[in-house]
Amino acid sequence: MALHPYWADARPHDATFDAHASLPQKCDVVIVGAGLTGVEAARVLADAGRDVLALDAGRPGGGASTRNGGQIGRNFKHAFGELCDTLGEATAIGYFGELRAAYDALAGLGAQAGDAIGWRKCSRVIGAMSDAHLVRLTREYVRRARLLGEEIDVLDRTRIADELGSPLYLGGVRVIENGAIHPGLYMEFMLQRAISAGARIVGHTPVTRMERTRDGFVVHTARSVIACRDVLIATNGYTGDALPWFKQRLAPINSYMIATEPLDDATWRDVLPQRRTYHDNRRRSHFMTFSPDGARLLFGGRTGSDPSMSRRTLAALADDLRFIFPKLADVRITHGWAGRCAGTRDLFPHVGVSPQGMHYALGYCFSGNAMGPYLARKAAARILDRPDEAQTLFDNASFPALPLLARNRWTMPALLNYYAWADRPKGLARAI
Repeated sequence: MALHPYWADARPHDATFDAHASLPQKCDVVIVGAGLTGVEAARVLADAGRDVLALDAGRPGGGASTRNGGQIGRNFKHAFGELCDTLGEATAIGYFGELRAAYDALAGLGAQAGDAIGWRKCSRVIGAMSDAHLVRLTREYVRRARLLGEEIDVLDRTRIADELGSPLYLGGVRVIENGAIHPGLYMEFMLQRAISAGARIVGHTPVTRMERTRDGFVVHTARSVIACRDVLIATNGYTGDALPWFKQRLAPINSYMIATEPLDDATWRDVLPQRRTYHDNRRRSHFMTFSPDGARLLFGGRTGSDPSMSRRTLAALADDLRFIFPKLADVRITHGWAGRCAGTRDLFPHVGVSPQGMHYALGYCFSGNAMGPYLARKAAARILDRPDEAQTLFDNASFPALPLLARNRWTMPALLNYYAWADRPKGLARAI
């Protein structure tokens, strides 16, 4: 098993020479983090005539942007019904309207770029592994259909078998307007688009310190010092000690994926005959999709496990795959990898300006493929002093710090392992 993302095989060789590229002494904007958020903000700012430099500690796009499942939908960590009950229907509709706008922007790009980003409009099936989960899932999506106009199809026990060839699923919901991308191709497309706009993207250049000055900021890196007027932080789950205010507000969460060898048509008919994207509605769920060529199954889960045990976690994830789909008992796993996203205390993504005057777009809570570029455009609009374009519900004065315990290395594994055990299908003696 190769210990790198299957998606990375489609990207060109890492341009390590950029670690030796000359850096400017000054520019208009320095962006810290060159994943999807960073490169999209760089593109918008460069298009507007700003001199932009995006820095990444590793390969641009080498983090969660190319290590995720590639699923594109209109979801984040808050259920629509929950927001209706706590914040009111109008506010909930407002938040989900922005999720729709983020999805529509990416779907529009997919319609134009097509295979260049691996775009597939394939819908999504959310499976339920218990009667209680099915009731909760159905209630949520019926409410979304009524108030948001989403097109859904509720699946009973008989019809879920036409979607998921596993005895563990009791029913589910198919969400029609969903899609998928190839994360490696998508990131490369966004990166090259930013470069074509005139942005400078430099990898293997970690930022070590920030200084506020009368005219803006001084950004210290391992090999240069850069003066700039504005700074945008786009590091998400990879936010380090050089950015303490942001690190205190983000909980890094590791998730794991594996890729199978190419499957024959008979096997696909047995396990995922429709080849959509899939997940379940447990608190620590499994998720799965297919490669754009329709050959491989990409399967993820074991979220929150400590990265020091990656090999053991990937082996356990392969066991989960074979347990859920007994027909895959002999399938060979070709790739395994981990990626890191970031959670926030209130489980909302955040965009805004820190007390130190640094712009940020962070904390996507597993919704970064669409929300990262969407909030990047909001942050860029604020830097460009375009208040109408910058307006968003995700920009508010409150970006609460996490308790120290929540940022402890062992808290997230313990919590998510508990969720896996508590939400296991009835009668199972093991968590999955």
